[in-house]
Amino acid sequence: MAILRTFGKFENPLERKMTQTILFNSFSNNLGTRVLGQEIRVQIESFLESNDFVIFDFKGVEFISHSFSDECFGKLLLKLPFPELKSKSTFVNASELVKKTIALAINDRLKASLAY
Repeated sequence: MAILRTFGKFENPLERKMTQTILFNSFSNNLGTRVLGQEIRVQIESFLESNDFVIFDFKGVEFISHSFSDECFGKLLLKLPFPELKSKSTFVNASELVKKTIALAINDRLKASLAY
């Protein structure tokens, strides 16, 4: 099952960067489990640690649960600051429902980190 495409990208001549595209519809058009969210997050973390730019492509995805979104995206904030995540990734082809669910999970994590 092909879940990502890789494209060469050179933003800095001294540093080679790759663009990784994660095709979420290759898993399902309804994403709901923390287990799957964790699997994908581990791959995302390895891309980000390699300084790759990551495109999250939600074409064909109709629904994601809050728990999937928290596990996949919210927990990324435990390893890197939100501004850094924004500068190293982007979302494409996400429905309004998917966008709102991801935003809620990220906002919940940001609020939790401010509480400490």
